[in-house]
This record gives sequence, structure tokens and C-alpha cells, in this order.
Amino acid sequence: MQLFQAKTSKFLKGLYQLLYKRVIIILVILLGLGLSVAVVGTYYLSINLVDSQAMHYSKVVIKTLNETGRYYSSNVVDRLKLINDVEAIPEYHSISGGIPNPATFTIEIGDRLSNQSEGVIFRLYSDYPFPNRQATGGPQDQFEHAALNYLKKHPEASFHRKERVGNTLSFRYTEAVRMEASCVVCHNTLPSSPKKDWKVGQVRGIVEITQPLDHSMLIAQDGLKTIYIVLATIIFLAISGLVLVIGRFRSTTQELEEKVAKRTAALNRLATTDGLTQLVNRRQFDQCLEQEWQRSQRQQAPFSLILCDVDCFKNYNDTYGHQLGDNCLRHVAQVLQNSVRRSGEIAARYGGEEFAIILPNVNSVEATQIASAIRNAIHQLQIPHSTSIAQTYVTLSMGIATMIPSRNNSPQELIKTSDNALYQAKAQGRDRYISWNEMPS
Repeated sequence: MQLFQAKTSKFLKGLYQLLYKRVIIILVILLGLGLSVAVVGTYYLSINLVDSQAMHYSKVVIKTLNETGRYYSSNVVDRLKLINDVEAIPEYHSISGGIPNPATFTIEIGDRLSNQSEGVIFRLYSDYPFPNRQATGGPQDQFEHAALNYLKKHPEASFHRKERVGNTLSFRYTEAVRMEASCVVCHNTLPSSPKKDWKVGQVRGIVEITQPLDHSMLIAQDGLKTIYIVLATIIFLAISGLVLVIGRFRSTTQELEEKVAKRTAALNRLATTDGLTQLVNRRQFDQCLEQEWQRSQRQQAPFSLILCDVDCFKNYNDTYGHQLGDNCLRHVAQVLQNSVRRSGEIAARYGGEEFAIILPNVNSVEATQIASAIRNAIHQLQIPHSTSIAQTYVTLSMGIATMIPSRNNSPQELIKTSDNALYQAKAQGRDRYISWNEMPS
């Protein structure tokens, strides 16, 4: 369970880092997907608007045609029946005094509208066309057959479809035309009527309007282009704004990280460095001594330590003051720092006027040479010290100890031995160095 939680945590952390590093790309992808959804949505919205407009137009026109037919029937045909020699029949052209019956009147109105409208077709057809309309009065294609069959079963509904008529995408809409009382009498008594058993409410025919949608689609496409341009502009501005904001955010984050890194480094230096001399402090000295000791133990290499003490430093402070005393310690520290050059070699302030030098992989001879160079460099400083019992200038006493780390010894023994050597150097007159294996018996 713990292994699974660790893997899950590692995966989530990796995913977070990936998202953070690729945030701009991810935002661009998401905005692109949003733009795609908006494009698709507006496209289908425009299609639905075109269809809705075509549907509304069809209903209005068909209602107008039906109302025109009813008005003609009740206010023209019914009145003219009272006049002798006036007859309302489909073949009215061939009879003197003949007028079109309501159905023929509606058909001819539709024909006139079709001729005057660009691409719009009005039709009235039936399973029982009159003899003078046998060629055109019945259903002419699959759509009209389907509309006639459907509306016979559902006379209150409408039947419509979007399909190509010739080379033009068109919207075809139909409604049922049902028998009214006045229509039943006429159709059942006319000699030329193909069906003479009509009843009120039966579907006697279908009225259809066919509208080409090309023009409406072009208008919709122009509107879509405008919408797409607006959306693309908004997306571009949004991405640009996000890039600027994220860029600024990253820049600010980087600046903060750099400040934190500098502050952390400064704190680390404060925690590991002596403020006066800028050498490694006692705490860091102890850690470094342990680490280098362990490394030398694994390698079975010699390990040397030099403890240093400024001779008669209390007298120096009493004579010249603490400010010059601090300057003196800084100069001595600089000499010690210049003496360590190889990896692992460390100069540290051990405490007060005492210093220590860690020298891994350095034998007693090499350590003695380093101590001699330090003594000479201190002499060259020629820092006046009139109250010293060693010289008239500042000097150092140094104790050197060298061991090969093993399980039988420890860093503390190395320090103790080096301290004993330092004590002997002071006892012999100061301004010198003593190595533990060179001490007199």
C-alpha cells in the first residue's frame, strides 16, 4: 500500500511539473479545443436557424394559400352559384361562363407564385387528380409519395425534409388539405371528379412548398465567417494575454527563486562561516573533520591536522585594542586560507585566536612543509607586536598531528595529539611548529 501511495505521489508530482513547464502549450491546446467547439456549435446553430426560417416561411405561405382558397370558395364560388350560366369546374377554360373551382384556383395561384419566385415551387397534388391534371396532379417523386402516405395517417401534422432538388439543396414542406362540407358536395357531384364518395375531414390532397436554401446558406456562411473572425481574434488576444501573464509570472517566479537561492546561500554561509575571518566556523569544522576522516579511513590514506595559535594575542589586544586585534586575525586567516589548495583541505577558526587546518591525504612531511610556509608568510606580514615574548611582530605556534584513520583511533585523538604538539611549541618559545612524532621523548 505504501509503495502504491509513493508511486502515485511520484506520478502526480511528475504530472504537476510537466503541466507547470508546459502550461502555455496546454492553455493553447485548451483554447484551440474551445475554439473548435465554438466553431462547430455556431455552424450547427446557423444550420438550425436556416431550417427554422425555412419552416416558418413554409407554414406562413401554405396558411396563406389555404386561407385564400377558403375565402375564394366562400365569398366567390358560393355567391356565383346563384347566377345562371356560371359554373365552377376544373375545365373552366373551355366553358363560357366557367370559373375555376377552389382547388383549381389554389393550384393556379401556386403556379403563378412559382413562376414569379426564384427557385420556389408550390404544388398541390392528390391520389385522385382531375382528368385535366393527370400528368402533374399526382405525386411525382419519392418525397411526394412519402408525404402523401404519411399525411393520410397524420392529417394534423406536417411532413418536411431537406434534400437536393436537381443541383440545389432545398427545404420541402407539406401539409394535408382536408375535405370541407362545401368541397364534398362539389367533388361528389362533378361529372369529371375521379372520386365521388368523399367525406368531410378526409385528406383530398397535399399542398407543398419547395424552397432553395443556397441563398440562405450563403448568408449564414457570411455570418459564420464574421463570427469565426471574432472568435479567432478573441482567442488570439486571450493567448497573447496569457503568454504575457505567464511570462511575467515565470519571470517573477525566477526572480523570487534567485532571491531565495541567494538568501539560502547567505544563510548557509552564516551557518558555516566565521563572520570575522570568513573561514569555516567551529561547527562546520567538526562536520568536515568527521567526513574527511571517514573518507581517509576507507582509502587508508594519511590524515594531518594543524592547530594554530596567535602568540601572545591577549597582550596584543591589550596593547593595540580589539579593532586592530580583529584586523590581525583577518590577516592571519587570509594566510591560512591561502595555504589550503587541494580538495578536502579546509582552514577553520577553531576558537578565539586559535585556528585549525584539515589536511586529508597529507603525510607528516607534507604537513610540516605547509606549516613552514605558513610561518614564513606570517613573518612576511610584519604586523607589529611589541608585547610579544617571541618576536617584535605577530607570530604563530603550530601543532601538527598525522594519523592513518582506522577503527583503533578517532578524530578526537587526532585533535588531542595536535593540541599536545601545539602545547610543546608554546613551551619551547613559540613562533614554531612541532609535529607529534618529532616531539622529544
